[in-house]
Amino acid sequence: MEKLLKWSISANSQDEESKKRAGQPDPELLAQLFGGPDEPTLMNESMKVINNPETDLENKEVAFDNFEMLIENMDNANNIENMKLWPPLLQNLDSEHISLRRYACSCIGTAVQNNPKCQEHFLKHSDGIKKLISISSNLEEDDSVKLKALYALSNVLRHNKPAYEEFSSQGGWDEISPLLTSLDNSNEKIKLRTLSLLSSIITNGLSEEVIEHLHNNKVVISMLRVLKAEGHIASIDKVLSLLTTLVQNKFIFSDEEVSLIRQSLTTIAELEDRLNNDDLTTINTFVKVEHIKQLKRSKKQ
Repeated sequence: MEKLLKWSISANSQDEESKKRAGQPDPELLAQLFGGPDEPTLMNESMKVINNPETDLENKEVAFDNFEMLIENMDNANNIENMKLWPPLLQNLDSEHISLRRYACSCIGTAVQNNPKCQEHFLKHSDGIKKLISISSNLEEDDSVKLKALYALSNVLRHNKPAYEEFSSQGGWDEISPLLTSLDNSNEKIKLRTLSLLSSIITNGLSEEVIEHLHNNKVVISMLRVLKAEGHIASIDKVLSLLTTLVQNKFIFSDEEVSLIRQSLTTIAELEDRLNNDDLTTINTFVKVEHIKQLKRSKKQ
């Protein structure tokens, strides 16, 4: 009560400096004062509703929506582990209902986004990454669920080497090229999410293993197939950004990859005014340098 009284006096003061120092009142103290439940309690109650077999689907969706709003707060996201809510959350990845699978993936992505502590908590639950990979690569899965699974994977893997190692050991690399090139996958949003996942992987560095997968799994070639005149601008821009990152990190492209980059630049030439100029300049310069190197090698032969 004393804390709330001090806050109230400062907040109503004419002194702007006092108002800034006062900040915002503690939500838990306010909850105690007015008799409402605190946020951890609301999280717990929401999860009980979500996993209650007696609750209808509509109310489960409302509870999931509330839960996700609560865990947008980093402290609440970290409390998922403290409150032992990861297992009941993850079990919804296997739900028979599309919406609950989608919500589960979305909540994972929201909780771990830019949150190393929560990323670490998520990894304690061994099947999490494996299930997300399975959902994102399942041809029978609804596209809206795939999108959220890819969103979750991207956020889990970003700047997180242990998560990347788990992703790699679970065969995650095998799914990237098919997601980018499958004729069954006409959803451009899925391609864009897959490219974002690839970007997250690269934040962990270009180790020999990553380089090997980029070549052997035909990931670079699959990326280049996204570069079409009739392609999705956001996806094309993302590919150009990824290529620029690889060039700047001294990635050694194969002759086939360099040739395809050159062809792709010609293909998307008419879109230049709609694309990132810095990335285009970097890649065009790279292609010219590689062409000069190739000419020199030819002369020596």
